Amino acid sequence: MNSAQIDDEALPYIIGTTDKQLFDSGMDIRQRYFEVPRTVMRKLGHQSFVIAGYGKSQLLNRIEDIFRKIYNKHDLSAQDHVGIFMYRDTFAKIRTPIIYGKISINPFDFVELTEIQKRIIQTEPEQISMYLDQFIDVTDIHYGIRELNKCYSDIELVRRYLNLSRLHLHGAAAVLTAGYDHRSAIQSSLLATELALKAALAALGKSENQIRNKYGHDTLRACKFLEDNWENFDISRASYVLSTQPKYTDIRYSALNLLESK
Repeated sequence: MNSAQIDDEALPYIIGTTDKQLFDSGMDIRQRYFEVPRTVMRKLGHQSFVIAGYGKSQLLNRIEDIFRKIYNKHDLSAQDHVGIFMYRDTFAKIRTPIIYGKISINPFDFVELTEIQKRIIQTEPEQISMYLDQFIDVTDIHYGIRELNKCYSDIELVRRYLNLSRLHLHGAAAVLTAGYDHRSAIQSSLLATELALKAALAALGKSENQIRNKYGHDTLRACKFLEDNWENFDISRASYVLSTQPKYTDIRYSALNLLESK
């Protein structure tokens, strides 16, 4: 059956029902992005077909195009990590690129600044440095968790704390870029910091109970232990970051506008 034999009303219905069937079977959206077109082709009698490049059928192109229109673009994109760059008093989303192998990239291609803002920043060396530092931090939390040295990646508690830290950073980034009350991002950010420090404690052999009972939400105490026991721990930078943050236990029920000073 060629593409011309299937009208524009019937084909979306077939694609929609196929998508629903695969969804009901437990297949997530990113798997269905590839599997729905193939399944529809087989339903239409095409058991063997080219999926990309020379010889790919117009029918398969139509199916893929219709499926892409069912969902928003970000629903179909590969999972990535998002972070924030604060440009003056606005928040710009940073998305980590999906990279296989080694390539050269321009970090400014992955931040949602306007073209004019990017041009202005090129005249502000301090802003360039701040953005590059932030971009590297965001990509580190995304790729670094996957690339831990084996002696640390084998520790379940290290992996769990780092992934929870990443999860809270996602929540903070979503709030800041969606126009919600920005104060709700503060607690997520503080928990992300705390969990990253606790991952380091776990890497040095501390158990979950030891971390909970001895350190709790006391990030300064965790930093002091890391300074004494981790040769390469950057205590100056860690202390500076913590000095700019409110205490988690002080703000859980606070109505203060913390963003005015932080």
